[in-house]
Amino acid sequence: MPGDPRRGRSRAQTAIFAWGAVVLIALGAAAAELLWRFPSAPGPGSGDPVIVEIPRGAGPKQLAGLLADAGAVGSPDRFALWLRVTKRLPLVKTGRFTLRGDMTPHEILEIIASSDEGRGIRVTVPEGFDLGRIAGALAAARIGTAQGFLAAARDPALLGELGIPGSSAEGFLFPDTYFFDAEDGAATAVRKMHARFEEKLAALGPPADKELEAAVTLASIVQAETGVAEEMPIVAGVYRGRLARPDFPSRLLQADPTVAYGCAAFLSPKAPSCAGFKGALARRQLDDPENPYNTYKHPGLPPGPICAPGADALAAALHPADVPYLYFVAGPNGGHRFSATLAEHQKAVELYRKGL
Repeated sequence: MPGDPRRGRSRAQTAIFAWGAVVLIALGAAAAELLWRFPSAPGPGSGDPVIVEIPRGAGPKQLAGLLADAGAVGSPDRFALWLRVTKRLPLVKTGRFTLRGDMTPHEILEIIASSDEGRGIRVTVPEGFDLGRIAGALAAARIGTAQGFLAAARDPALLGELGIPGSSAEGFLFPDTYFFDAEDGAATAVRKMHARFEEKLAALGPPADKELEAAVTLASIVQAETGVAEEMPIVAGVYRGRLARPDFPSRLLQADPTVAYGCAAFLSPKAPSCAGFKGALARRQLDDPENPYNTYKHPGLPPGPICAPGADALAAALHPADVPYLYFVAGPNGGHRFSATLAEHQKAVELYRKGL
C-alpha cells in the first residue's frame, strides 16, 4: 500500500525547518562575530605607531585597504563589511591619522571618526611609551625627526627651563593625544607634553620637589609592569615595601622592564649584555651588573624613569596600597598573582609556568 502523501510532506517540511534552523544559527554566529567579537579584537601589529592618510570620499573597501596596508587591520574584507553593516562610514574624517598596529576596530574608528579639522596634525602617545617610541611617533607624523626629538628631550637648557630633574625628559611627558602644526619642532613637542604632565600631576597632588623624580620613576615602572588600573596601587605597594621594609634588606626591585629599558636602542652607551637584544630578556641580561637599570643587581630605584606613566600609574606611585605583598608574577586574564612570602611566590610561579 503506498505511503500517505501527507506523511511525506511532513518529513519534507521537517527537513526544511531543520535546514532553516541551521542557516539561522550560522547567520546568528556570523553576526555575533562581526558585531561583537571582531570590533574588540586587537589588530595584527605591535604597539608601534602607523600613519594612515584617508582621502576624501574613501569607500569602505578603499578605507579598509589603506588600514590593512599600514598594518592596522588584518582582515580588510571584514572591516569593510563591519563599516557597511553598522553604517559607520559617514563618521570617518579625511586627513592623516596616527594609529597603532594593535588597536581594535573600535579604537581605530574612535580616532578616524574624531572631528579634528583645523586642529593640526594628530599624534597619539600611548601610556608606557619611552622616549624612543615617542620620537618614532612624532617622526612618523612628520613632526621633526626622531633624532631631533631625542636631542631636545636631553637638552640641559630645555630641561632646566621646564624644571625637569635628571638628564632627560623621560617620564615627564604625559601620554595623550596632541595636535601639532607642521612647523612645530622638537622643543615645542617637549614643551606641550610636559605642560600636560604638569597639569595631570597637579590634579593628583604633586610630591615635594626632592621626591618628584623618585615618584615618577616608580610610576613608570608600575606602568610598564601592568596595564590593569586596579592593580597599579598594589604593584606600587609591593615596590615601596621592597624599598623600605626591614624584612627585605636587599632592596632589589627585580623589575624586568627596567633591565629591558637599559638595553633600549636609543640609549648609549649600553652594557655588553645588550648586544643583540631583541626584547626578550635572557639570563645574561639579568646577570649583568654593568647595566645601570638592572634592578636585579642594583638596589633601590633605577637612575630615572623608564617610560611615560599615565594618570593611574602616577596616582598609584603617589598613593601606593598598604599591602603585605613583596612578590608578584603574571596570572590569568592579564593580571598578576601577589604573594607575601617567597614560598607563596614560588607556588604562584609554578602555576604561571603551567599556564594556570
